[in-house]
Amino acid sequence: MKYFWPVSNSLTGLYGAAVVGLAAALMHLWSGLDYNEFGRLLSAISMLAFHTLAILIIGRQSPGSKLLKLVVLLWHIGLWLFCWTLFAGVLALPFYYSALAPLGGQILIIGWLLLVVSAWRKDVK
Repeated sequence: MKYFWPVSNSLTGLYGAAVVGLAAALMHLWSGLDYNEFGRLLSAISMLAFHTLAILIIGRQSPGSKLLKLVVLLWHIGLWLFCWTLFAGVLALPFYYSALAPLGGQILIIGWLLLVVSAWRKDVK
């Protein structure tokens, strides 16, 4: 667990760069996408951007908490499953499996619910 936050922050930095790059690419692809494809990409980019900020905030708030580390780990896993699936489906990338997006979304929700639990735990401050 010594490298948890450095790895998490490195991934989060890559997410931030991906958000900017993907948003720019989406503007160039806009005319070649149908409404559903555009919506999927926009949803994935938005989810990635929002969770990027949330991970950074949690990491700065209480880096020693095991429960918050679990929250962040679940968010990383959920983002990879959810966002990659949406990107891969629209952009014809490898390793596309549509059932991973709902699983990723559920994992993200579990992470958020554990964040609620952490608010009431005395050992998380």
